[in-house]
Amino acid sequence: MKQESETRHPNFAIDPGRQYVIGTAGHIDHGKTALVKALTGIDTDRLPEEKTRGITIDIGFAHFSENVTIIDVPGHERLIKNMVAGVSTIDLVLFVIAADDGVMPQTREHLDIVNLLQIRRGIFVINKIDLAGPEWLLLVEEDLRALLRDTPFRDAPIRKASALSGAGVEDLRGLILQTLASIPARQDFEVYRQPVDRVFSAKGFGTVITGTVLGGKLRVGEEVEIQPSGLVARVRGLQSHDHEVKEVRAGFRAAVNLAGIELEQVERGMALAQPGLYHPVEMFNARLALLQSSPIPLKNNQRIRLHIHTAETFARVTIPHAAELKPGESAFVQIRLEQPVHAAYQDRFIVRQYSPQRTIGGGVVLQTAPFRFRKKYSDLFQQTLHRLESEEAQPRILAAFDRLAAAPLTLWEIKIAANLPLQELQRALKELQSGEILFSENLGGKTVYFSREQLEEVSNRIEETLAGFHRAYPGRPGMGEVEIISRLEKTFLPEALRRALGLGIKSRRIAREGQQLRLAAFTPQLSAKESEKYRELEICYREARFNPPTVKEVLERFALSQKEFKELSKLLREEGKLTYVDETLFFHGSVFPQLEALLREFFSRKPEISVAEFKELTGTTRKHSIPLLEYLDNNGFTERAGDARKPGPRLK
Repeated sequence: MKQESETRHPNFAIDPGRQYVIGTAGHIDHGKTALVKALTGIDTDRLPEEKTRGITIDIGFAHFSENVTIIDVPGHERLIKNMVAGVSTIDLVLFVIAADDGVMPQTREHLDIVNLLQIRRGIFVINKIDLAGPEWLLLVEEDLRALLRDTPFRDAPIRKASALSGAGVEDLRGLILQTLASIPARQDFEVYRQPVDRVFSAKGFGTVITGTVLGGKLRVGEEVEIQPSGLVARVRGLQSHDHEVKEVRAGFRAAVNLAGIELEQVERGMALAQPGLYHPVEMFNARLALLQSSPIPLKNNQRIRLHIHTAETFARVTIPHAAELKPGESAFVQIRLEQPVHAAYQDRFIVRQYSPQRTIGGGVVLQTAPFRFRKKYSDLFQQTLHRLESEEAQPRILAAFDRLAAAPLTLWEIKIAANLPLQELQRALKELQSGEILFSENLGGKTVYFSREQLEEVSNRIEETLAGFHRAYPGRPGMGEVEIISRLEKTFLPEALRRALGLGIKSRRIAREGQQLRLAAFTPQLSAKESEKYRELEICYREARFNPPTVKEVLERFALSQKEFKELSKLLREEGKLTYVDETLFFHGSVFPQLEALLREFFSRKPEISVAEFKELTGTTRKHSIPLLEYLDNNGFTERAGDARKPGPRLK
């Protein structure tokens, strides 16, 4: 399972426990591959076509030392996608300019790409110095300095060398080591992921992928998820710099031997990731900057080529607050992809014109699971992305909850969305909980979090629902909690609804009376006619005791419509003055305490009661006694014993 062949050089002051990745950049035929060979002894052109044509087509790899890899990239304008794939994860760029050509178109485009990817450490090499005289070399250096003046590389070192003669190569080697030694370790956000830049089949091993580990750790025997396909594979073996290893971590170049995966199931542009934490991304929100040198503005909904990590896909850009983005401008945008990719918060990307192909801008991913932008969500869109641009932990955590659905989030879901070290995240979560900005609860055996902002939104919807109910039924004391949840659970999770109800009650905007909920400021009000009918019905059922009229008889006696009876009977039931027995019969609420006392006294004398004895005890007809006995059975007062009844759980 060979990853890449290797030539070793002294490490001098660089940390032997770390790994470093260098990437080349520069115009075609400026000698990048030759310079890599002069530094490492390795020819990175491995394809027959590369040998025949004398140009680099795909990315190649060479070992500069035990723990330093050089990724050599093509310089041709048609191969920019391979160039971006090569430099997307590097620590240091080795930028090559031919002395006989000077600054050329791909010099400028590669520099734009490096800047947009925020690669901030670079060494610029004027190569092929044996082909130019001193005066020309001075002009080339001046042009290069002018090119770098308004970039982060304005103070970057420039060296002169010849890959052919070896002049300046040793000096360059020393400068590379010196620069690497000054680069701080990558911040590790503890979640494994690794973009795939190469896939091959090794005899006796099967499918192998290579790439640079962006974060976390991976060990032999663990499972990985291939994104965006979602396939899961076991890690059969790991290599780094031609050595078998048990573990790789952030910053490592790694070859991963995957068990159970065919060669055609994984390709460059995919990524390996810790299972269950990432999802295929088909749309994301971002900050996009258009190059000052872009020959065109970017119009709203324009089709573009998007490069992220090692992937390339087509996409369309929504610019929410403008018709177009002009050269030199930046804005929050929503990018909708034509094919899913692996992407996460703070990943950098490149945007190229669809046709003709040229780099016009780039940016940073801010949110990978957004709602589709609509003008009515404009304020939420702006709030969320401003929060995600913050350097502080708390705004980024709260942004994770800026969603249309008030769904709770797990610790790891928040971590992925906010990209914070675990200890810092846990500390911030405690602070937010103590300030009652976040709330946690156990849901299905795991801790989940809600935000106060989410729950306030849900509480507002509950209040709107109650207000509508009060308008429709001004005489009712309130609405049942179960009914509220059933009405809103298609939009909000039941857990969020219960939490939000608690907030509304605590803030005294919502009042609870038993199982009934109402707006705190609401007082039930019946019309004069309704009040009179309400009183008449209550008296009718109370006086009838065990022999109430049927619903049909009530409608006729009191000249009520079905709708009127339904509303009045519901109000009586909610106040405990009426009990539903079946579709045709209601009993007054006071009947059942009386009935319970009668049955207790009867069962103290006899173990069972027959239907005839029940009729005699209550003075009811069969029309009333049978439905009443069935109600008593169903509610635990009695239990059937053949044709008779014995005491139920509530009477024992």
